[in-house]
Amino acid sequence: MKSYEELKEKITLFIDEESKETFDELILEAHAFQKNNCEILRKYSDLHCKSPSSWREIVPIPTEAFKNTGKLISFPEKNITKTFLTSGTTGDKQGEHHFCDTSIYEKSILATWNILNLPKLPLICLTQSPQVNTTSSLIHMFNTLGGKYLINSSGQINIDKINSFLTKINHPIILSGTALAFLYLLQNSNQPEVKLPSGSWILETGGYKGKKTTISKNSFYSKISKIFCIPIDNIINEYSMTELSSQFYSNGLNRTHKSAHWLKTRVVIPGQNNEVRDGEKGLLAIYDLANLGSSVAIMTGDVAIKRGEDFELVGRDDKLPPRGCSLAAEESISSHN
Repeated sequence: MKSYEELKEKITLFIDEESKETFDELILEAHAFQKNNCEILRKYSDLHCKSPSSWREIVPIPTEAFKNTGKLISFPEKNITKTFLTSGTTGDKQGEHHFCDTSIYEKSILATWNILNLPKLPLICLTQSPQVNTTSSLIHMFNTLGGKYLINSSGQINIDKINSFLTKINHPIILSGTALAFLYLLQNSNQPEVKLPSGSWILETGGYKGKKTTISKNSFYSKISKIFCIPIDNIINEYSMTELSSQFYSNGLNRTHKSAHWLKTRVVIPGQNNEVRDGEKGLLAIYDLANLGSSVAIMTGDVAIKRGEDFELVGRDDKLPPRGCSLAAEESISSHN
């Protein structure tokens, strides 16, 4: 069996489109490696499908497994160099995604951005810096993309300073942040508009349902378009989670989410590993070849509609507790009100 470093090299070549191996071959090899080196994953996988013959037969492990008392890792614990923490409701145990190095993760971020031809503009972030918040995968992603940060070390949003900064910019930018950070700006700004330079974009990282705030995507995008004076099609949604190493993106309304060739998805019937029919709703399962250090197959708690090989995101399963980057932003913001 290949070592972690050998598999890392093979996956890196696949991301660079320099590999002769198929996605199916590589993910089955990575899954077997992970089972061999992680008891949690081995017990769960063998219970459902001991010897998958294709990527579709790999049973994805639920994100709740990252909250397990044991560490969901496929390398020696002493080699952990970075840990990202999930957000959660107060009192909940946070999920932990451990890395022995973040090189594949960062390669995935940059390569996806290039493959999907996302805008090459300065990234201005409604978040703290990675020096202040070292456990946020979202902030690490922004930093990998060269982000500059508008939130101070306390986590408090100073709307006047942000508005002043944005109105002085004279070149196109990407203004990025969680959905609830944007909502806070929209609801508390005393200015009818903060006009961004022509050609600017908004990058929002989702989560329309927190503990206290609910808004439809149509309404949210209309508000953003109006206050920042940009077309709705210039609003990008990034979809990912702490437990993954890659991202999906869509722009505008009623679009499917796209990603790169080392990710695949299935929309499955809850409690089963069978896919729904095209156009039907189910739970989203994600197969991320870049997730070598933990599990390449993840069962999310998000509802999606199957659209061929792609998916249209519906949102969090209402029966599950709120979570994610927007929830963390909401708790941070509300604590300063």
